[in-house]
Amino acid sequence: MKVEATVVFRLQASSLAETGTVLDDVLGRARERNDVEVGQVNVMTPPGATPVSLPAVSTQGDHSPGVPRFGGMDGL
Repeated sequence: MKVEATVVFRLQASSLAETGTVLDDVLGRARERNDVEVGQVNVMTPPGATPVSLPAVSTQGDHSPGVPRFGGMDGL
């Protein structure tokens, strides 16, 4: 049986770089599982905060050129 779920993570970070590091870790752990597929990631600032515009995050099937894949030759 397949089930699709939306999961919301709320995290506190001192910078966008730190936020990216945390998200990379969480998504990497999800990809290590055989029973979980990461399909879409939406990142947004909380209501009332200064909006931040980020580029789209690609999934394993939708790889952007020049960006190393998780578990690729670069060891990421």
